[in-house]
Amino acid sequence: MEGLFSEADSSSLKLYLLPFPAPGHMIPQINMGQVLAFRGHHVTILTTPSNAQFIPKNLKVHTFNLPSNKVGLSSENLSYAEDNRTAHEIWKATQDMKPQIETFLQQNPPHALILDIMFPWNFTSTLNIPTVVYSPMPIFAICVAEAINNCQPQVLPSDSSLSFVVPGALPNNITLNFNPWNTSFHAMARTLVQSKENNTIGVIVDTFAELEGGYTEYYEKLTGVKVWHVGNLSLMVDYYQRRRTSQENHVDEHECLKWLSSKEARSVVYVCFGSLARLSKEQHMEIARGLEASGYNYLLVLPKNVNDDEMREEGLVHGIEERMRENERGMVVRGWVPQRLILKHVAIGGFLTHSGAGSVLEGICEGVPMITMPRFGDHFLCEKLVTEVLGIGESVGVWEWSMSPYDLRRELVDWERIQSAVRKVMKDEGGFFRKRVQELKEKADKAVQEGGSSHDNLTALLQSIKEINV
Repeated sequence: MEGLFSEADSSSLKLYLLPFPAPGHMIPQINMGQVLAFRGHHVTILTTPSNAQFIPKNLKVHTFNLPSNKVGLSSENLSYAEDNRTAHEIWKATQDMKPQIETFLQQNPPHALILDIMFPWNFTSTLNIPTVVYSPMPIFAICVAEAINNCQPQVLPSDSSLSFVVPGALPNNITLNFNPWNTSFHAMARTLVQSKENNTIGVIVDTFAELEGGYTEYYEKLTGVKVWHVGNLSLMVDYYQRRRTSQENHVDEHECLKWLSSKEARSVVYVCFGSLARLSKEQHMEIARGLEASGYNYLLVLPKNVNDDEMREEGLVHGIEERMRENERGMVVRGWVPQRLILKHVAIGGFLTHSGAGSVLEGICEGVPMITMPRFGDHFLCEKLVTEVLGIGESVGVWEWSMSPYDLRRELVDWERIQSAVRKVMKDEGGFFRKRVQELKEKADKAVQEGGSSHDNLTALLQSIKEINV
């Protein structure tokens, strides 16, 4: 690769990003592409034809077709899947793209490839292409997964409903209330940590170093893999855009923002469970009952696939929707909402979340304490970061873990548990939650600016890529 670097401007790099086609993976990597482009590098996003529509115009795109015998164009993103079978087909089809990608890389080698953690490929040894693995999860979550993966099943409780402290020398005592060896958790753990075998430069995470003190060092010592904290990438995009335009970006005001502006400061609970989480209508109703009983205003976001007729019929039976309209205490929105702008709004006092990594980071970066209600996968680990490590939120106490958003749940989180957690966070006696999360927000803002930890980490990462290519 010696001649490749000399063909380009010595200050520019040719960088490819290969995100897994799911919102929680694509959005931060698109943000990373934007940041790298702002810094003068040549960025190309590798994706499929229908996912190319999500890529900003200032970034180059190269598309690969999913194998035609697997899934159609309408199912090229995990957000479209409605069951385990379709989700598995999408995942399997993305893995089958490897020959196309390998040929493209061989014919058009970059200075480095940023490869999603969901692609367990080693192009470093086969094509001599420097690779950085992108993880959508905090290093904290990977550390917990690694600790569990390394322990023996017999040291864990046989009763999956019993809490236990995760074995190993983690910086904090982390308790889980499910036995991962009675589930497919250990398979997920293996996926999360195998990146250490497949890269030469390290692991990129969309967090800032001050957020994960102790866990970064733990992971690096345990694996020998360098961690590059470059987040929050959304904040970094904002930082570079402001430097270019000298003003804040504005979007058309969404109806929910207008509604929020009619409410008092910190009086509204924002409720959103992400693009993949699936809840039964019974669980939706328990959430609505808990919110109503809490006495606080609430903004409830439902996915488009929720059956309106069923929800309306059930809601009218219990009078919730009628009372919501009468006293103007609640608002229900279906589909996409500008989440960052909502969290930024002065009316928001708490965030009831599924604890997806992206949502947790957005809550932190906007200084909003959280009520956690994890649904599947690493949500349960990110919840522990919020509640046990950072102390910026309260759990509703979900115990039933699943690898998939589509699995049926035996557990129904009742309205009393939801009401209790909402009240604790919104009341925030002593102001502990809000004070702590506000401190983290300030650290996040500083991290992405020139001289900040994430800004410097990204500079060092790019310098490492340059040195490898000399």
